[in-house]
Amino acid sequence: MKMRKYELSISADYVPEWGTTEAMREFFQNAIDEETRDSSNKMFFEYDPATQIVRIGNKHSDLDIKTLLFGVTTKKKDREMIGNHGEGYKIATVVLLRLGKSVVFQNYCRKEIWRPRLVKSRKYEGILVPTFFVEPVAIWEKAPEHSLIIEIGGITPEEYQEMKTANLHLQDGVEEKETAYGSILEGKQYVGKVYVAGLFICNEPGLEVGINFKPRIVRIERDRSMVDSFDIKWYAARMVEELKDKELTKRSLGCYTGTYIVAHAVPDEIKDEVAADFINQYGAKAVPVSNQNDVEGMKKRGYKAVIVSESKKNVIIESRYYADVRKMLKEEQEKAKPLYDRFCEFVEKIEGRLDEEETVTAYSLADEIEGMENKDE
Repeated sequence: MKMRKYELSISADYVPEWGTTEAMREFFQNAIDEETRDSSNKMFFEYDPATQIVRIGNKHSDLDIKTLLFGVTTKKKDREMIGNHGEGYKIATVVLLRLGKSVVFQNYCRKEIWRPRLVKSRKYEGILVPTFFVEPVAIWEKAPEHSLIIEIGGITPEEYQEMKTANLHLQDGVEEKETAYGSILEGKQYVGKVYVAGLFICNEPGLEVGINFKPRIVRIERDRSMVDSFDIKWYAARMVEELKDKELTKRSLGCYTGTYIVAHAVPDEIKDEVAADFINQYGAKAVPVSNQNDVEGMKKRGYKAVIVSESKKNVIIESRYYADVRKMLKEEQEKAKPLYDRFCEFVEKIEGRLDEEETVTAYSLADEIEGMENKDE
């Protein structure tokens, strides 16, 4: 068979903000997804600083020529996969070639070697475009241990170090607290960093821990550079709740990670400890509030109002130390209800002791009260 040539309709200047780290992330993403789909299809990776070559692949993956078409993917609708756009390795190849790296696909399973290069296109009037030269190989020099290996040449030790920083799979001794949503990363070096399946995605200002999400939990934007901020805060709170770690919960309440922590999900022991810390810091007459309006209200009742986050306020108020405040707030909420609602609740409680005529009279009064209240509005 003769060598075949496939010219891609993509400019060499595509995603100009990407560098080596971003491009290599795409190859890692594919290798991780392949192992996720089939646990026996182990990911393979090595770096030789002497030759400056990275080799990455999987035990029994292969590349179909159709995957050179943008949008062709086997990952669509699979929420366990990191990628799903059908463009990752093509874009990564373009970026690496643009940066002067070499890229070779050893497609052992199909007895092919793919050698992409940037070539001046006749079709596009001399514009540089990536072109894949596919060379058939009848016999390999030695039996390969993996059916697909991608070799990237020209990766300096400095570039490899940057890759390690952005990739938990290349780091030793990563301490993680696992949850159903992913893991919270221990260590100052991870503060404010967001990963998905071990691959760095973005920095999130205000995040006081590091987070490594599972792919099914959050979806990565198409440029791979961000995750929705609401998702980060929402699922970070769920992770803290699930772990029920005393120090982590106390640290998170009032901070970015604890924005959406709900009080009923926090164990009573932790609620009491958070409340005790609050009392020790602000005094026995201190009451947590979350807005300025409540500050004035608490002052009138003789309390010292301290503004905290909504989540921290709710956790403290639900502790055993604030049972009297809870009772007071509940009574005031009841008083603040419209008279019609309060009257209906009262009638419902005594309805079983009323005869038919008395019941009709009671609900007629309720209708009159509702009419008066609507008129006042």
